[in-house]
This record gives sequence, C-alpha cells and structure tokens, in this order.
Amino acid sequence: MLTVDSAFLDSQISGALLICFENDRPLQGAIASLDWRFNGVFSKLVKNQILTGAEGETLYVPLLWNSKTLHFVIVGGGLLRSNSDRMQISNSLLPTGIKKVEELKLGPIGVSQKDWEIATDHPAVQGGALWILN
Repeated sequence: MLTVDSAFLDSQISGALLICFENDRPLQGAIASLDWRFNGVFSKLVKNQILTGAEGETLYVPLLWNSKTLHFVIVGGGLLRSNSDRMQISNSLLPTGIKKVEELKLGPIGVSQKDWEIATDHPAVQGGALWILN
C-alpha cells in the first residue's frame, strides 16, 4: 500500500477517486486529508455549493501540484444516517467512480482503502487502473 505523498511524488498515480457525503461537515476521510494538502480547495467547493455530496453526484477537479496536473474524481454519497453506513454506501458507489475515471481516460488513480473498502483482488486494482492508498 502506498502513501498519497509517495504516490504523487513518484508519479505512480495521476490523481484520486474520492467520496463526499452531504452531511460530512467538516469533510472526512481522504478528501479531508487532500483538502488540507491543497489549501482547502475541496472545502471551498463545498462552501460555494459546487460540491454538495448529493447521491450520485460526480465532480472532476484537476489541480496543479509541483508543476503537474493531478486529477480528482469526487462521487457524492448522499446522506449518512450513521457512521456505519459509510462503508456500505461507498462500496455501492465504487462502480460509479470507476466508470467516471474510465470515461475521462484517467489513470492510474489512487483510492483510499478506508473510504472505499476496496480489496487488492478487485479487478480494477488487478488491472492497474486503481492503486490502493492508505
């Protein structure tokens, strides 16, 4: 498993597949970690209601980092009734995110194992389209 920093620095991934829930305020998970790294850009998208976290919403966000464009695909997860819903919902939305990554012809893209509960034997991981990050 790679760290986000090493994966970006070594150009092993070109971005990340993220999930955002409507009632995750402040942001949680990998999107929160990357929000900090990119000076609050994802929080600004939420504040300006460009990113809502509505179920099925997909947003493509290219960002410049160290003279390199990184690609972020954010999938909206809808409302969480409880924290235990997080994994069940994100797991069902993973195909939506993978489809968008394929449509945009991005790759390879990193995914947080904690956010997506993805296994190393997932076909997209085996095929090299997704890299599991911690």
